[in-house]
Amino acid sequence: MTALDNLRARARHWWSRDAEHLVYHFLPAAGAEPVPRDSYLRLWVGDLFVAEARRHGADVLPALRATVAMTQPNGLRGVRSTVWQAEPGQEAQGVRSGALTGWFPYSGGTVSVQACLYAIKANDSLRLAMDVIGALTSAVVPSLASVAGLGEQLAKGIDRVEAAIEDAGSGPVLVLDKDYAVGSSTGALHPGHIVVINTPARSFDVGGLALTDGRLTHDGAPLDGLDYLLIEIQATANRDDWAFPRLDELFQKAKEAAVRREAPILKRLREELLVLVYTCADLTSADQRRVAAQLKEELEEAGRGVSARDTITSIGRMVAERGLPNARQVAHLTLSDLLG
Repeated sequence: MTALDNLRARARHWWSRDAEHLVYHFLPAAGAEPVPRDSYLRLWVGDLFVAEARRHGADVLPALRATVAMTQPNGLRGVRSTVWQAEPGQEAQGVRSGALTGWFPYSGGTVSVQACLYAIKANDSLRLAMDVIGALTSAVVPSLASVAGLGEQLAKGIDRVEAAIEDAGSGPVLVLDKDYAVGSSTGALHPGHIVVINTPARSFDVGGLALTDGRLTHDGAPLDGLDYLLIEIQATANRDDWAFPRLDELFQKAKEAAVRREAPILKRLREELLVLVYTCADLTSADQRRVAAQLKEELEEAGRGVSARDTITSIGRMVAERGLPNARQVAHLTLSDLLG
């Protein structure tokens, strides 16, 4: 088994053991459910809290290990594992607002979310391990399609920490292991907030749950006496993040070759760039064509000496300043058309 397999199996075991002692609820948000192949998803830490941190202050660290996986209809799987912690001095307030994943295209398959919320003592060696892993995993938040190798390497570190916690006879204070899919009766994939609270469901009225200024409340009051976790599922047809470092580097090199009229170099770089964009797993099929078509135009104008676009040095800048063609305008474009 891989380290990622170990993480999934461990969380699944804890969830099956503890689920009946936890409140699980979903607070839907405005917006339509994602459309397979035409929508993006992103998972976000909305709010989380460890009651022990409030009682003991900086002596206890709330830490979250989360794994998000998307299984496509063809069986391929993308996985991201990460660790979140409270900022120094903010232990009693919990961990607030941060991306678990970047935007990734929804293929129509199943999105699996696992989360383990820990209360770790400040003087424990496990805290140092969590510090190191947290720094590594929060440095970049790539899309699920981009993290296969990186995800397994980081998972090995997380797996060792969790195994040590388990061997010490301890474990997370709260666990989530849930699958979501469009049309599912038990886990509908829809914009909203996943809520897990460490209290028996039979004695808790979920009707009183609400979001107040980004914090989870119950009957209008904070849940300061309970461990809880809030993860948001976000969906959009129009992503707001166009950071693609590898593609941007190629674009800049190709643009420089176009300006210098270095035809052979331009041809090679242009073809490599357009192929990578047209097949980019981090973009929907419509956006693959839209971005590729606009990049082709930018390079053509750079070659003609159009100076007005000298400030465009990245895909993000291109989208912000020039926009993208309508999806219908480029729906017919093939890779051969772009390279021709």
